[in-house]
Amino acid sequence: MAQQLVFDPDTCTECRSCEIKCSFIHFGVYNANKSGIRILTDWPEPPRARLCRQCEDPACLPACPVDALYVQDGVVKVRYDECTGCGACVDSCPYDGIWLDPLSGVAVKCDTCDGRYLCREVCSVAALSVGEDAGVSGAEPLAGGVGVSPTFPSSPSLSPGSVR
Repeated sequence: MAQQLVFDPDTCTECRSCEIKCSFIHFGVYNANKSGIRILTDWPEPPRARLCRQCEDPACLPACPVDALYVQDGVVKVRYDECTGCGACVDSCPYDGIWLDPLSGVAVKCDTCDGRYLCREVCSVAALSVGEDAGVSGAEPLAGGVGVSPTFPSSPSLSPGSVR
C-alpha cells in the first residue's frame, strides 16, 4: 500500500497552514481552494481533513473520461492541463478525497509532493504524519458520495457554558 497523509483531529488547531503551503507549492498562490488537503470545521466538533487515501484500486482513475488522472509510484496524480473539470472523479471517490477548484474547475487532490509531504513542514503541532493506514482517522467509504465528509470520532457533548 502506498504511503499516505495521516491526520490527527485531536491535535489540529485549524490554522490551515497546510492548505496554504500546498496551494503555494503546486500553483504558486496562497489559495486553500487549490490545496490537496482541506481542513473542515464544524465547531465544537473536532476538525476533519479531506484528503486522498491513495487507494490501491482508485475509483477516480477509470472514472476520468480524458485520462487526466494517472498513477506514479503508487500515488494518484492529476494532469491539470488535461482535466476538463467534468467532476467524474469527484463523483466516484468514496472518501471525498478529490474535488474541483471552484475558480479553475480542475480536479485537486493530494499528490504527496512526490513523497515529501511538504504540508507537514508547516504543521506546528504535528497533526499531519505519514503512514500506510487509513489517512483520515478511520474514515469509512461515504454512503451517498460527494459532499459528505468522512465520519470521525466525535468529541463529548458540550453543554452551554462548558469549555473545550
